[in-house]
Amino acid sequence: MLELYHDWDSFYSFKVRFCLAEKGLDWQGHRIDLLAFHNLRPDYLKLNPNGVVPTLVHDGTPIFESSVINEYLDEVFPDPPLKPADAKARARMRALVKYQDDVAYWAQRPAAFQLLIKQKLGGFSRAEIDALLQGHPDPVRAEHFLTWATGPIDPAVVADARQKLVAVFDRLDGALQGPWLVGAQFTLADAAFASFIDRLEWLRFNDLWRERPRLAGWVERLKSRPSFKKAQSPAEFRLPQPAAAA
Repeated sequence: MLELYHDWDSFYSFKVRFCLAEKGLDWQGHRIDLLAFHNLRPDYLKLNPNGVVPTLVHDGTPIFESSVINEYLDEVFPDPPLKPADAKARARMRALVKYQDDVAYWAQRPAAFQLLIKQKLGGFSRAEIDALLQGHPDPVRAEHFLTWATGPIDPAVVADARQKLVAVFDRLDGALQGPWLVGAQFTLADAAFASFIDRLEWLRFNDLWRERPRLAGWVERLKSRPSFKKAQSPAEFRLPQPAAAA
């Protein structure tokens, strides 16, 4: 029995849903609404003391952190394998997964707050936002959220994020070793970046890889996998997309 506590438009929830789809696994979902801070409710914190999504529960045992979850899924459900048999290739794979966690995610996050979450919260009155934040157990994190997610869009923040994302794609372009990041085999490294590509497409940042033929081909191969569409959020749970550039 696999249960997934997730939010539909959560970056890291997509990452695990993609891996579940690659494995052809059935799962029962429980939505944790991040913008309503359901991840900080006492019952959820008992399940995942980090207060983040996703959390996978397998036969009653909770497992958290998306990269750990995906490694777990590949160990417990080894067909099809998403790790190379060669130890050096596995090391390259894990280094890329860590790079996605430590660098790529944080590079896109300011732009996502500016262009997506601010739009969502723009439909709330200040009284509604204050009511949401009153339920936040950590006043410092609540204030941080309010600062990042409200007010007018700051073009300087978006421009800085784009510069950092250019460096991420420089790294990925250099990492490609064949059709996939680690070579001929599709691995957890490619799976880790599926949510990254989905998020940047929603931000309308496709130009970051459009003029890089090797990367553009990798992106198209990644998007063409049935798991990519299966992992995506239904339209009703998507954050509002930024307006197209004039």
